[in-house]
Amino acid sequence: ALYLIATNGTPALQHPEKLSIEFTDFLKKCLEVDPDRRPTATELLRHPFITRAHSVRTLSPLIKAAKESQRH
Repeated sequence: ALYLIATNGTPALQHPEKLSIEFTDFLKKCLEVDPDRRPTATELLRHPFITRAHSVRTLSPLIKAAKESQRH
């Protein structure tokens, strides 16, 4: 994926208005092509998007409900 981004540029997100500012910032940092500017894995693990995340157990019912609502 980073090769494609390096050659074609970072792809535009579909429906960015549906994404949180923290998630958008996290993605931007993860997809930084320049390795000198890209955060390390340790730095990314300290990003607010990760540190404020809820456990999978908490999110699982919300994900199921979202998928179910898309079916109708």
